[in-house]
Amino acid sequence: MAGNGRFTTLLLFEAFEKALMQFMHEDEQVLSWPRAKASVAHSLASQLQRSLRSVLGLSEDNASPGFFSLPGDVKVDILIKGCDILVHDRKGKHLLGIVLGYDYLSRPQQEHLHQLKEQGFKLVLGVSFLMQKEYVLLYSPKQESLEYYHFNKQDGTTHHLMQRDVESETDDGQLSLGIKERKKRKNPAPTQDQ
Repeated sequence: MAGNGRFTTLLLFEAFEKALMQFMHEDEQVLSWPRAKASVAHSLASQLQRSLRSVLGLSEDNASPGFFSLPGDVKVDILIKGCDILVHDRKGKHLLGIVLGYDYLSRPQQEHLHQLKEQGFKLVLGVSFLMQKEYVLLYSPKQESLEYYHFNKQDGTTHHLMQRDVESETDDGQLSLGIKERKKRKNPAPTQDQ
């Protein structure tokens, strides 16, 4: 049996990239279903289990080709312990935690990523599918910052976008939608009926 030492951060991220690429090519339609977070998590988790076997160099389970077991009691679960997808062993070691979203992750969701990292996860990722974009926005918490990456939906490449300090009071490094705040009018505009 292989120990959890084989599950490095780099290996986990490589497996995640492969799984996300397969998901985008085979299961992207699930993203258009209403209230389908569990279905998205299940589809991506299935792809992740396959890609983990692949990056570990494990062959397909011949006894049950549809079942992709992992070494060392490592399991892939969905919707558990504050994660939409969790890769862990049965002894309580959390390897990879993934939080999914259809839009940009909110500040509380981003803070939740940091909380998961502080709980001892080897790797924590936030995923914003952003259907209107040609990329998936990935978030990765570090000690005092949050890293942003673009995952290209077409070719499966990932590029570092930026890093933002989480302790700063200003949001100068925060991704924004460019929406300006409007000043409220003191008197409402008259309507045709008045």
